[in-house]
Amino acid sequence: MISEELKSKIKRNFWLIVLLSLAAISAYCGLLLAKSISPAYLWLLLLGAAFAFLAYLENRRLEKARLLAKLRREWGCEELNKEREFKEISALFELADQSSGAIDSRTWNDLNMDLVFAQVERTFSWPGSQRLYQILRSPELKDMSKIVERNTIISEFERDRKLRESVQVILSAMDNRIGSGLCTLLWGKPEIRPVHPLWVYSVMFAIGLLSPLLLIADVRYITAVLIIFQINMYLHFKVQKQIRAYFEGVRSLRQLLSVSKRLSSLRHEVLDGRLSEIRTHLAKVRRFNKIVRFVGIETTDPFMHMFQQYFTILFLAEVRGFYRALEFIDENRETVQSLFLSIGDLDAMQSVASYRASLKYYCIPRFVPERGFTLRDAYHPLLSDPVPNSIVVEDLGIMVTGSNMSGKSTFLRTIGLNALMAQTIGTCTAHSYQACPVRLLTSIGRSDNVVEGKSYYLEEALSVLRILDVVDDGIVTLVIFDELYRGTNSEERIFAAQRVLDYLVRRNALIFVATHDLELTDLLADTYSSFHFSERVGPLGLEFDYKLKKGPATTRNAIALLRYLGYPEEITKQE
Repeated sequence: MISEELKSKIKRNFWLIVLLSLAAISAYCGLLLAKSISPAYLWLLLLGAAFAFLAYLENRRLEKARLLAKLRREWGCEELNKEREFKEISALFELADQSSGAIDSRTWNDLNMDLVFAQVERTFSWPGSQRLYQILRSPELKDMSKIVERNTIISEFERDRKLRESVQVILSAMDNRIGSGLCTLLWGKPEIRPVHPLWVYSVMFAIGLLSPLLLIADVRYITAVLIIFQINMYLHFKVQKQIRAYFEGVRSLRQLLSVSKRLSSLRHEVLDGRLSEIRTHLAKVRRFNKIVRFVGIETTDPFMHMFQQYFTILFLAEVRGFYRALEFIDENRETVQSLFLSIGDLDAMQSVASYRASLKYYCIPRFVPERGFTLRDAYHPLLSDPVPNSIVVEDLGIMVTGSNMSGKSTFLRTIGLNALMAQTIGTCTAHSYQACPVRLLTSIGRSDNVVEGKSYYLEEALSVLRILDVVDDGIVTLVIFDELYRGTNSEERIFAAQRVLDYLVRRNALIFVATHDLELTDLLADTYSSFHFSERVGPLGLEFDYKLKKGPATTRNAIALLRYLGYPEEITKQE
């Protein structure tokens, strides 16, 4: 019996099957009748060719339909599952100039941003993936019009399905298996010294080009032709060992130009600025494709592959094309970089639009010049069933107390994450966000650095010092601490934490701090507003509501938790 899956496949491809069958029947009948009756029946071959062309068009239509079905299936999904190499994804951020407000590695890791990035990232190309990462690590501090422009494009991708699918179909033409090294080629400026003087390749190309004339003169010169081929083959593979690592960059740049050309043909009012930039940059680098047409060429046809190999070896086409490509990139580096960023921006923005569609709810941030921070019904997007919380900060710092697992650290990360996403992709996981632009720094968690021989306390001390060094009156700094100096004794911890928190709150900083040291709520009562998370012991053990409440914590759960876990009564019994 025919399975339902096969029936469905036949139904989807019905017209393709019919057209291919008609093409084959027409060609067969034409040859058969021409041989047995009259050559006049060869005209049926033209009919077969026509059916074959229609089959080709139908196949193209089916491929596009499958691609659109895939795009619509993945649009707004919870997360796009794919392997991500963050060392390569972060290359653009590491190599390009970094802004003054760039997120440092400590803050990035404190906020679990690799996991958040994996949720947001639904790009089709390496430029898109690398540009999205760069944007998320480069919050705007002054020119908030960039956030407004990004939001306009993202919102248009959300609203106009036809537009976004047109852009997505074009972007999907880039082979995401290659291209991770393109930004290294453009920003890293690797020094690739030619194995031999470049004139050697030009001379051997000329000799290879003229060598077939020897065979015309006399077939006995075939030995000389083979010697020339052997010399060029030696040069080809000698050079290839050195430059192979950069082939992908050159090939993906060729793909980037092809995609840019297709995007430049689009017309849309909202994207007009970006598309105009692409057209301008593209006009300056069109001849690149001609230069690299023999670099890293691939085909699935074994005969064509063999022919291409012999061709590129005899005429040193790949070697000469590669070095000419490097010269071209050096001469047009800024233009190609701008083209990379323009394509990356469009890919990143459609990715954010899809991410927004996956959220329970979100808001567009509102930026104000006055110092302050207001967040309503904010939640953490990594949680499957998050509990939203609200907070308003003006002049005082915010101190959060509460027992273990009550939600303090998650709340702090929610604050930091929303501030970061507000100033990068203009998307907050909250009902409303209003704040002044802030520089974001965190110190939420750290373990002993065994490799460098640093204790937990020393790591924490260095982490806090990096914050103290950059806080100034020029721009508001949003500082988030979780359990300051927890690696030392309580007396010194409370003393140091009080001094640091008092120092910072008197500067141009908004401070959020979570602590178990309830003494700090009294010592800093004049400069910090207290909030807490609470719990209760129920029939299922400790139960948390994860709701932020005013005032310091009044309950503790350390012993209750041990009792719930089954510790001996001698340990958990309260005296």
